[in-house]
Amino acid sequence: MSKGKRKGKRKGRAGRRAAAKLSRKSSRSATQPENPPVQDSDGRVRMTLTAELLEDTHLGSGSGGGGIDALVTRDRKGRPVIWASHLVGVLRDAAKRLHGDKVASEVFGRAGGPRHRAVFTSLYSTSHPTSRIWRSTARAAFDNRAPRDETLRVVEHIPQGTRFEGQVELLRKDLPMLRRLLKEVDALGAGRAAGAGRVELRLQESPIPRPTTVRPTERLVLVLRNLEPLCITATSTPDNFIPSLAFVPGRSLLGALAAWLIEAGHRDAATLLVEGRVAVSDALPLPGSPETPTSAEVLPAPLSLLREKPLGASGSVPWWARPPSSPRRVDRVGQQDPGPLRRPEPDLFVGRSDSKSAWTAYRPPRRVRLRNGRPEPNQADPSLFAVDQIVEDTLFLCDVRGESSAMAQLAQALEPVIAGRRWLRVGRGGAPVEVHEFAWTQAPPPSDVSAPVYMILTSDLLVRDKLLRWRTSLDTVHFDEMPNWPKGLTVTPITQDSVAVHGFNGTARLWRMPALAIRRGSVFRVEGPDEALDRLSRRATEGRGLGERTHEGFGRFRLDATLPGVTGEASPSATADAGRPNRPQIADDPSEAVAETTRTWFEKHPRLSGVGSNADSHPSLSQWHDLVSELESGDPNALASRLNPTTAGARNWKDGDAEAVLRELERIQDPDQRARHARMFVRRLRAKMREKKE
Repeated sequence: MSKGKRKGKRKGRAGRRAAAKLSRKSSRSATQPENPPVQDSDGRVRMTLTAELLEDTHLGSGSGGGGIDALVTRDRKGRPVIWASHLVGVLRDAAKRLHGDKVASEVFGRAGGPRHRAVFTSLYSTSHPTSRIWRSTARAAFDNRAPRDETLRVVEHIPQGTRFEGQVELLRKDLPMLRRLLKEVDALGAGRAAGAGRVELRLQESPIPRPTTVRPTERLVLVLRNLEPLCITATSTPDNFIPSLAFVPGRSLLGALAAWLIEAGHRDAATLLVEGRVAVSDALPLPGSPETPTSAEVLPAPLSLLREKPLGASGSVPWWARPPSSPRRVDRVGQQDPGPLRRPEPDLFVGRSDSKSAWTAYRPPRRVRLRNGRPEPNQADPSLFAVDQIVEDTLFLCDVRGESSAMAQLAQALEPVIAGRRWLRVGRGGAPVEVHEFAWTQAPPPSDVSAPVYMILTSDLLVRDKLLRWRTSLDTVHFDEMPNWPKGLTVTPITQDSVAVHGFNGTARLWRMPALAIRRGSVFRVEGPDEALDRLSRRATEGRGLGERTHEGFGRFRLDATLPGVTGEASPSATADAGRPNRPQIADDPSEAVAETTRTWFEKHPRLSGVGSNADSHPSLSQWHDLVSELESGDPNALASRLNPTTAGARNWKDGDAEAVLRELERIQDPDQRARHARMFVRRLRAKMREKKE
């Protein structure tokens, strides 16, 4: 073969190889998304999952009311929601049909087995859609269209076109299978076999925070946010009702951190937590969303913080229409004749935004959700049970402490979690929890205290006697037997109680041995020399607990000269009320603030509750109810159409008192709060109208 022919043959082979390479590249670009999802170093990706309803859908809550037999389930803001448990169940069923039980169990979990590999949040509605009501009956016979007696059912539906949005975190290798399953699922909710609940599911890239540069110290303050309702089981033997704690115990949070580290391959860092070189505190709920949550303070309500019982009242006017009476909370010590008092509720907390603010008592929002499940995989019929849950988007405050070297190693391993790129899985079912904010700080300086002081347990305290039995009460002798307890201090119990401590090891799939502890919130009076009190104060500010298992958050305490939460301190929002200067604000129930605001509106415009001829120029009660319905459905023109009426029927809104109330509602920027204020005002108006008629 000549030299020219060989050269031409080599060029031909090179051209064919280039063409084949270009063909492979184009085929890959056709099958892969243009913008592949951002993934973390461990191969996990986070995607945004959206759903658009193509038909009216009923997502049942298991309850009814207001003349409706079946209501749709809603989130804490009153919007419809597709719970993650329902979505995962439908996807698991599709995975079984396409890939078999083994693959479905690995990716989506199974009852009594390991947790699902893909972590889903619920799909939350992006608007406040107006619900639709469907009514149906059963036929009297096959050839008779007459309705059968007592078969009428009224069911609430979410209208077609409603959009939902959530997130999913999964392994990169499971992403193609999830895309295929989303195409397989074409309906959600009840009545899928009859054509209801048709839905279109889409998956798109979700931005993930980039790595952050941290400078570890001996104390890491974390503000956690639960993306899903959270259940921390409060008993080891749940029945058809599963109660939940109102906070995340340190042992549960430590287990969640250790489980994530083990899964990510950082076993050395997980050993720091398990061996007790790093201590994790309880994660206590914060009131609302403070501006700087990392500087806030929160503790369980002291057991000696007693609440006055509400006074009885006669008449048909309900309690919420009467002048408000915020519960007065007093210190049981030094009360000569306090009258009938109640102990604080088990889920009551006291908190403040910083060390200079006044303490506020509050309770985290919770709800009971009905569920259907099969504890045994081979169980034929599902079992109905109820779960107590802390609602989603609740903020929790906790801290992690340890030596500088241990914290530096832990910070490096937990960087994806601290930066918000990865979720922790906490509680029953492994609800996703993210780090909302964090701060590396030093331990605060010990406070200057002088005898006597209150010692308040901010977490449960585990102490054994000489026979290794759990103590359920403590006095001075028992404290002197504790290691590192300053000598010379006299301890007087004021209020103390005991509580059972349960636990479950998710890695070993075994129950932990139960224990008895001195209950959080127990109060003691401590007296003694200033030097001993200073050592005790330093121990409290450094987060070093008393008793056993202190690395799990047990045995933490604080010292105060006065009992936190006692009524009498004026909060900044309370001093703004010119008519009631220095009135304390006790936010046990968020609706109390709404009731207080609407009461002032009603006092300014009492003429609105007139009946008979005096009320001819005022909007009728039905017109007020229509306003509330439009505000709750998110109608942007609800107030504008009444402030600038164009019909004869709406001219009553030009009445001076009614227009003033509309202006008050217009000043409220948050649509949810505006609707709540309107409903509370109408409830009060209706009660006053009924009272005048009587």
